[in-house]
Amino acid sequence: MVEAVFTEEEKKRIVDVVEKFPQLLLEVESLRETLEIMSDKEAMLSIARGEKDVAEGRVYSYEEALKELGIDEDEV
Repeated sequence: MVEAVFTEEEKKRIVDVVEKFPQLLLEVESLRETLEIMSDKEAMLSIARGEKDVAEGRVYSYEEALKELGIDEDEV
C-alpha cells in the first residue's frame, strides 16, 4: 500500500476543493442548462421576441395582467 504525504499547503487546497465541490457542481449544471437553451433556436427566438416586446413597451405589470384577464388580485 502506498502512503501519501501532503504538505500543509496541499492539505489546505484539498480542503478548499472539498468545501467548494457542491457549489462547483451547481455552476456546472447552470452552465449546461444555459448551453442547452442557447442551442435551442426556438427558445432563443422566443427570448429575442420577449426582449423586443420589453424594449418597445409591449408589457404588462402583474396588476395590469390580472385586470386584463379579469382576475381579482385577492383571488390569487
